[in-house]
Parts: sequence; C-alpha cells; structure tokens
Amino acid sequence: MRMARAALGWGVRELAEKAGVTANTVSRIELGADAKQSTIVAIKAAFESAGVIFVAENGEGAGVRLRKTHSHEALTRKIDAIDAHLETAILEQTPSPARGMQLLERGHKAEVSKKLKQRRAKLEDKA
Repeated sequence: MRMARAALGWGVRELAEKAGVTANTVSRIELGADAKQSTIVAIKAAFESAGVIFVAENGEGAGVRLRKTHSHEALTRKIDAIDAHLETAILEQTPSPARGMQLLERGHKAEVSKKLKQRRAKLEDKA
C-alpha cells in the first residue's frame, strides 16, 4: 500500500478519504494488521480508479505501477500537431510510389487524429 500511495503522492488521510475508511485503518493495515475483506476491496478500488496497477509476484517481488494517462492538454497538443501537418503537407501531383506513400501516411495520420479526438471526448465526458 505504501508503494501505491507513494506513486500517487497520497498521504494516509487522502487514501482513507478516497477509500471511505479511516486514516487509522489505513495505518493499521500498513503496519501489518488484519482487515476486513470489504476494507481491502475499497482500498484497492480507490487505488485502481486513480490509475494504480498491481503487479503480481513474478519472482522479483510484487509491486505497483501507474497506468499511462493522457491529459486533455496533451491530447489536444498531439491532435493539433497532426492536423497542422495534414493541412500543410504538400502531395506530389503526379502518380508515383512517393505519392502513394504520402497518401498512406496522410490516411494513417487522419486515423490517429480521429482516435485521439475520441479519447479526448471520453475525457471530457468524465469531467
């Protein structure tokens, strides 16, 4: 639990608030005390909703990591850069392998832009 709290920059009180338990309960569990299953489930859910991924024992020890996130601002920057490229890219006018590659690249970038816009819309819906 301490590793997950550290990864998020949470204190005992913040975890307790997000999990709906008392700070004393969090402290006792971190010191090795037993806890009700419902308390453990609530704490785990709070961590997972904040982006913590629990890594199972794999010979190197159990651990945690944070899920990769995309902020609204970062997505907007990526979308703007792709869209600007699409608007300013000059295609060769005569049919050629180079033009074919440009068209493929343009289609790929348009698809990436579309997916990023969908991801950004989901973030906006959650907000």
